[in-house]
Amino acid sequence: MKTAIKLFIGLILLSSCGGSDSDSPEPNNGTNELGDFNLIFPDNNLVCTEGTDVGTSETAIEFLWSTAENATSYEIQITNQDSGNVINTSSTTTEKTVTLPKNTQFSWTVTAIFGDQSKKSEQWNFYSEGIAVENYAPFPANITVEDNNDNTVKISWTAEDLDNDLKNYDVYVGESNNMELLLESTEDTSINSYAITSGTEYTVKVISRDNNNNTSSSLKTFEY
Repeated sequence: MKTAIKLFIGLILLSSCGGSDSDSPEPNNGTNELGDFNLIFPDNNLVCTEGTDVGTSETAIEFLWSTAENATSYEIQITNQDSGNVINTSSTTTEKTVTLPKNTQFSWTVTAIFGDQSKKSEQWNFYSEGIAVENYAPFPANITVEDNNDNTVKISWTAEDLDNDLKNYDVYVGESNNMELLLESTEDTSINSYAITSGTEYTVKVISRDNNNNTSSSLKTFEY
């Protein structure tokens, strides 16, 4: 799959070459702004099986993302969800190979850079292939916050688990230095109305739990 994606991108680039005698770059309509882009590989919420073995305990994985118009470089952040260790690296192209431990859960994001502008991708999750695992911990929940325009917000979350045995969630919400447990061991995936004060920073924490009591945690900070 990864090879096919790269060949497809290559064909697009080849087809766009030629047809002009000028060496001048194409105009960008005067915007000089970063364009949108998407993560491509490793696939979200799946086991990555396309790494190259580095010894018996590590694998080299090639990370791929699409081009952000006008970007001059990219910052890649890879978080080991088991240990909490973070790898920060950079690239001037839309790919980067990183050696990681096998049989480990990771999340990753890419930030496009252009001058003093930056644009961050969504977060994707994956497992690095290793020895067989009998049960997987849930991936960190994806949290969204929507303004109800009445001094309340709707908080929603979704999570994925390779075993499909998600059980429940613990949900904490509050000012960043004073969070409270709102929902415990709930199967709900939203809080439809949470009262807020304009200009105050809040944090949502969701702990996802499966039937084997494996857990993962995710945070989202917001302010309206």
